[in-house]
Amino acid sequence: MRVRLEHVLRGIVIAALAVMLWQSLREQTDSNGRSVRARGVGIGVLARWSSASKAPAAIHLQLDSVPAPVERAWLGALGGAGSTVTWSGDLPSVMIDAQPVASPAGGTKMLIAAPAGSSVVVSDDIGVIDTIQTRNRGASLVLNAVTGNLTARERRSVASTVQRDSVVLRKILVIGDAGWESKFVVAALEEEGWKVDAFIRVAPGVEVSQGSAVAIDTSGYSAVVALDAAASPYANRIVEFVRTGGGVVLAPAAASLNAMSVLRAGSVGRQASETRAIQAGGSVTLATLPLAPITSLTSDAVPLEKRAGAVAIAARRVGVGRAMQLGYEDTWRWRMDRGDGSARDHRIWWTRLVSSVGYAPRVQRVATTASTDEAPMIGLVAAIGPSRPVGGFADRSGTPSSRFALLFLVLALGLLGEIASRRLRGAS
Repeated sequence: MRVRLEHVLRGIVIAALAVMLWQSLREQTDSNGRSVRARGVGIGVLARWSSASKAPAAIHLQLDSVPAPVERAWLGALGGAGSTVTWSGDLPSVMIDAQPVASPAGGTKMLIAAPAGSSVVVSDDIGVIDTIQTRNRGASLVLNAVTGNLTARERRSVASTVQRDSVVLRKILVIGDAGWESKFVVAALEEEGWKVDAFIRVAPGVEVSQGSAVAIDTSGYSAVVALDAAASPYANRIVEFVRTGGGVVLAPAAASLNAMSVLRAGSVGRQASETRAIQAGGSVTLATLPLAPITSLTSDAVPLEKRAGAVAIAARRVGVGRAMQLGYEDTWRWRMDRGDGSARDHRIWWTRLVSSVGYAPRVQRVATTASTDEAPMIGLVAAIGPSRPVGGFADRSGTPSSRFALLFLVLALGLLGEIASRRLRGAS
């Protein structure tokens, strides 16, 4: 009796181990026209499926990371050859793009799309640059210098790209009355490296110009900054400049001109009395500058910045160019404030404005052989379709939890067999 019971228990253990081994081997090597399921994918598995005399009729992948581009293409080829390829898994969708910054200082602007609230790790070939939190399913980051490929990683989804273009910059034209605003706008742009021409009105019909007098078109200028009514004589030329691809930044006094109505993103509101009172004392920052809110936005205008619910900056397309309207007035007060970094912040702010609207034709860099994958999830869906649960065949491989339970059962049976064997031996 003891010997028979011991043999039965050991036979059960050996049989269970054999079944588990058979399932494990069958999971990724079944190529006899039946259905298979695999966790993840690799070149070796794909090669076996492709080189078999008859590929699996249906393949389902349980993915915890997005396959590489060559693996996605291979899966798509298997699908094209007759196999039904499906996948499932909780994979975040990450996309990345790198654009040159239209600024004399250069730089790269990264645009990242990822699920809202995600922590995206940004890196280049040297190492990690930053970790950013996405809001509204996206984020942007301006980098002064990068080396090689840029990558954005969110959990096990990785998108990569490389900056392929550079930009050609033209001069900036500033038009305004003689005063602190025109003086310090010109100074801020020049300090950031822009070449600036200026038309400064010192009296009715009397102007002082800086730089060479050239036609207001995209062959000579990237953008025009119109500060006040001094831009009125040039309004028609500025409108045509924007329609043909140029950019313009309109301060409130210039945006209120009837001749600029074609370029306005909205009406110029009345400056609130409390914004005047703010200047009486304390530090001057962008948040405390006088504001003439932009109201009644046109249907195609996009609000870019708000303050206390009021639109402070808005922009719109006009022809093939861009027009930006400001609600902030007297920005020179910000520069003249004695706070740390006020002058630096003022010039960075102004160069950011003209960079975002300026005409800057792109020039392709020397062709690169770097491998990129800007939208891996889109590539996966394009190759084998969207995620869906297993359908059309049974799950022969079992889930991790069921395998653990089976292994525990096998070990328990083995332990029970050993205990029973020892007791029977002691009884005999």
